[in-house]
This record gives sequence, C-alpha cells and structure tokens, in this order.
Amino acid sequence: MNNPANSQFIASSNSHYLINKAEKVFGEAQYELSVQYYTLALQQLTSTVDTVYILYMRGCAYKALGQVGKAKEDWHQAQSLNLKHPTGVDLVEMALAQV
Repeated sequence: MNNPANSQFIASSNSHYLINKAEKVFGEAQYELSVQYYTLALQQLTSTVDTVYILYMRGCAYKALGQVGKAKEDWHQAQSLNLKHPTGVDLVEMALAQV
C-alpha cells in the first residue's frame, strides 16, 4: 500500500540522518563534506526550523572554508524565513555581525 505519510517520514528520517552526518564532519573540520551533507538535507526538508538551522550551519561551514560570500547568502536566506528562537538568541544575526 502506497502511503504518502510513509514517504514523508522516510524523507524526514533521511534528512535528519544527513544533518547528523553533517554535524559530525563539521566537528571534525571537514567543512567541504559538511556543506555537501547540509545541501543534500536541504533538498529534502519541509520544516522551517530545520531549514533555518541547516542554512545557519552550512553558512558556518562556508565561513570556515573562507567563502564568506556564500556564508552570508545562507545566513540572509535563513533570516528571510523570519523564524524567532524561543530564547531570543539570534545566532544568524550574531554570525552576520562577525563578518
């Protein structure tokens, strides 16, 4: 039986797997690989919260690679989604202020 909820769950599970892989390699300073995993995860997401997080983190990886222009693009795109953190901390704004 073809259940659309199953395919959405599989895509969500896969995107979170990719996010976890991206975080792992980011922590190991493998920034190019991290960008690749974050990019793949972005292609599968529907959650605004996850999208903002990935854009922020991919921007951090771009910054670490010296690609500040790409980092700013991701951070501005994250800001355009108008998601406010519950504690009022705006990591995207802080990252933009540092470049």
